[in-house]
Amino acid sequence: MNSKIRSKVESLFTEAPKTKKALELKEEIIVNLTEKYDDLVKGGKSPEEAYNNVIASIGDVDELIRSLKQNDILSLEREEQERKKTALVVSGAVGLYILSVIILITMTAVLNINGVIGTMVFLLIAGIATCILIYHFMSRPSYTKMDDTLVEEFKEWKQNSTQTNQLRKSLISIMWTLITVIYLLLSFTLNIWAYSWIIFILGAVIEQIIKLLFDMKNMKGQ
Repeated sequence: MNSKIRSKVESLFTEAPKTKKALELKEEIIVNLTEKYDDLVKGGKSPEEAYNNVIASIGDVDELIRSLKQNDILSLEREEQERKKTALVVSGAVGLYILSVIILITMTAVLNINGVIGTMVFLLIAGIATCILIYHFMSRPSYTKMDDTLVEEFKEWKQNSTQTNQLRKSLISIMWTLITVIYLLLSFTLNIWAYSWIIFILGAVIEQIIKLLFDMKNMKGQ
């Protein structure tokens, strides 16, 4: 009779989302019904009477299933909100980078302001944009597995890996932009073209350090 109870509950949960929460809830109902069935049989009920009794006690599970599906919809809505937030943050950061370059050119070429001051303002604005990007990508929630299947584990790994790669590429791109600007400023203002190229070697070293740090982080997360 226990298998009959399980089959009945399985049929009631046919339209339920295939999530860990729904599975746990279904198993909990099966356990509770089985225990109730055993108690009724021990109390003198016939197997058929006990079975009909426990099945009648289930009630309407449609509302419960709708609630489970609604939770899935809310999860999708949160993902959509997160994508929009990322697009807004990245667009704002890119705008700040463009603004920093415009201000630098205006201060040095148009207003004839000291190049050091212009560079400081440029680095300040670019630094703010970089901090915004780093904070956003580092504070994004990791993928939450809906169940313990291999598919969900792969989705979790893929999203976390994608976020890490996006952050690493952003940092490296920002670094080379800053290095190029600093190289030109130092070369023009100090007229040290014969030596200023060394900054690109330093940039290559910093890039490898960034990659190494991210690789070490990935190894720790495995």
